[in-house]
Amino acid sequence: MFRYQSRRHQRLMDESEQALRDAAESDTARHARIAQQTLEDPKTHRIWEGVHAELVRPVAANRKRVPQVLALRAIDIRLVHKQALIDHIRMQQLTGRDRKRMFAIFYGPKDLRDAILTEHRQYTLAVSSYLSTDHLIRVMYDPEGARLLKQYEESYMKYFELYGYAVRATEQAWAEALTPLMSETRIKVKQLRDRIVSEAPDDRYADFDQQALLARSGRYPALNYMNR
Repeated sequence: MFRYQSRRHQRLMDESEQALRDAAESDTARHARIAQQTLEDPKTHRIWEGVHAELVRPVAANRKRVPQVLALRAIDIRLVHKQALIDHIRMQQLTGRDRKRMFAIFYGPKDLRDAILTEHRQYTLAVSSYLSTDHLIRVMYDPEGARLLKQYEESYMKYFELYGYAVRATEQAWAEALTPLMSETRIKVKQLRDRIVSEAPDDRYADFDQQALLARSGRYPALNYMNR
């Protein structure tokens, strides 16, 4: 069993595990499938536990709410990035040469099958941790952070979409025509990221330990514990 650095670290992981269980029963088919895979496959679960425990370690290291929330937001940003390639391929329905081109950009000359397997493993872990971190942000009651993170995810995927078009372009003129729009979108992404990691959340609420207890006890109706 993975050893945690503190009781708070253990509680963070307990809440994260609960988030996966909730997601496995959700109406979102893709999230439910990924959560079930992580929970039911012992190897995947073991790897996720180690990776996620390391992700939330900075949260556990803080005793006060504001740095806890800012650390959770920073984790969410990292996880958005880790999901981008597969989400882009899925949403754009890329196949054949276009899909091969995208993997080649990120994996170089590595065998395509190995690259796909590696990226899908990373994607499964990233989505699982994203579901858990999103839950932790809800537990901490950070609606402004959640709103900004949603905007960030949409803006980053828009940037990644433009980037994908540019690197797959068969004509240089087409790729160059996208450059101004990519620059504009990249600036918006950076501005959002700066706000997310610097703007303090509402300080009227408690730290993680107290919030988690309230959520679990049912005495915090605003959360309604993952809307269940």
